[in-house]
Amino acid sequence: MTTQVIIVILCITFLVIGLYRELFRPLLTFLIVVIALFLFGIISINDVIGGLANEQLIIIMLLLILSDVIKKTNAIDAIVQRLFHQGLTYKGFMARMMFTVSNLAPWFHNTPVVAIAMPHVYTWAKKKGISPSKVMLPLSYATMLGGAMTLIGTSTNMFVNGLAIDNTYCKNFKVLADFKALHPSGVPIFSFTPIGFPLAIIGILYLLYIGTKLLPSRKDALADFNEKTREYMVETQVPIGSSLIGKSIEQANLRNLRGLFLVEIVRGDESLGPVSPEEVIEQGDILIFAGETDTILDLMKNPKDLILPKFSDMPKREFMEVKELVLSNRSSLAGLKIREANFRGKYDAAIIAVNRDGERLTGKIGEVELRPGDLLLILAGSDFKGIADNSNDFYFISDGKEIKRYNKLKVAILIGGIVLSFLLSAFEVMPGILLIGLVLVLCLCVPLKIVKFNEIQRSADLELFLILAMSLAIGKAIHNSKADELFAGWLIGGFEGFHSNIAILFGIYLMTNILAMFATNKTAVAITFPIAIATMMKLGLTDPTPFILCVALAGCAEFMTPFGYQTNLMVYGPGGYKFIDYIKVGFGLTILYMIGVVAMISWIYHL
Repeated sequence: MTTQVIIVILCITFLVIGLYRELFRPLLTFLIVVIALFLFGIISINDVIGGLANEQLIIIMLLLILSDVIKKTNAIDAIVQRLFHQGLTYKGFMARMMFTVSNLAPWFHNTPVVAIAMPHVYTWAKKKGISPSKVMLPLSYATMLGGAMTLIGTSTNMFVNGLAIDNTYCKNFKVLADFKALHPSGVPIFSFTPIGFPLAIIGILYLLYIGTKLLPSRKDALADFNEKTREYMVETQVPIGSSLIGKSIEQANLRNLRGLFLVEIVRGDESLGPVSPEEVIEQGDILIFAGETDTILDLMKNPKDLILPKFSDMPKREFMEVKELVLSNRSSLAGLKIREANFRGKYDAAIIAVNRDGERLTGKIGEVELRPGDLLLILAGSDFKGIADNSNDFYFISDGKEIKRYNKLKVAILIGGIVLSFLLSAFEVMPGILLIGLVLVLCLCVPLKIVKFNEIQRSADLELFLILAMSLAIGKAIHNSKADELFAGWLIGGFEGFHSNIAILFGIYLMTNILAMFATNKTAVAITFPIAIATMMKLGLTDPTPFILCVALAGCAEFMTPFGYQTNLMVYGPGGYKFIDYIKVGFGLTILYMIGVVAMISWIYHL
């Protein structure tokens, strides 16, 4: 084992642990690894910046932007709202919901489909008296299953396609050079369909008849906030001149408040809890209550005795309401403490409670560091909705926006242009036709007044683009150091006793899927792709397509954790899920999907 291989293994280990433990923001974690690989001479500056010009990565970004544009037109909202009517039974709703989103995801990308459907699914469950935990996870899984049916349904498939036709890999792997000569744009759009379509049906049937029985039944966040006195927290402070100063908790009548429970007093650096009824209140004390929405709002009506912290205080006004949000993994608020976030100034709203992993957070709310997937309970002013609709910081999960009329002609031009680009690419009319077509469609959006230019700018996820580009560089480091050949040898040796290419394919699938559980799916496929190609070359095979499909599908079918795939994280807070719920429901689906992928690839490509 060479020094370079050891460095690469150490860097990958740091990357996986850093992403899983959230040591830094993902972009910074990738940047540290790429800089280390560059300084040790394993990758060149061209390897580092080469991903920025990768055609497939640019297409991924264009598709994400266009998906966001389609979301803003309200066209899909109207379809979803019409289909999810209240007359459906639970089983009928689940079947219709999963069928709908799994058919939308292959064309409109799975993440925006979840963002659009989530408020409607949540509202349906709430009106029917069904726990959101019985519907939200199947929403994520069904869109994942649908997205895997086409090249464009998930950015993971697109990313692996980008790896397959990357100039560096094609230069070093003859099988990829030959593949690119036959398919200049990479894997055809519908190459995934013969595998993804039947597996989507099997997966939906599993969720409908087995998965629904394994799902927990927990109250939604607002129900918990209204009914359970110890699930949500609100922080108050004793101001100068308060009539409570010098009184005991009992004398101040803070022991028997309607729907409220005093759980903690923070005095300087000292935390007092449980709170004794004889405890004397001092100026500057921070009193932390848990309780019902209405009663918490009552506390705010008497600012002489108790006040909210500056970052949560809302000026008195006629219109204020409680709403739920889930923090997105694109949020600029992630990593910030609530007191640093200037939430009130940005959104005309205040964070009054945070729920994480289905549990309330203790201590001073201002010191809570926000994380993607956090469920935020906010007090919103009248300007909140207009501001938040144009934000990428969070997703709505309750009080879904009103469906407005949309211009059918403009939507037809938008979707028609995207579909035409896909078809021209599928028939390989000319190299780069998909990229050119998507750029032209996006350029038409502004003059047609489908969307404003500044909204397009906000939709562009620069952080994701940079992470994808650096993932390419990490994959090249694995190849440049010859770590891929070493891992390929280990893989073949480990499955040598089975004397089967199918067993090797299982090994590649498992390695990719397990990595996706602990890091991200993009990281997983970037690491395993060069290993998979090196393995097939050692086996003497000439068609890389089955290995490309195996890596891509293993990466985008991460059902067992909330963090490996974005849509799983989106429903984590709204469903009130715990980590174990993903394992309970996702384990069977993972096994079914793995067996199905390997079996069908082996059959179709005669391995």
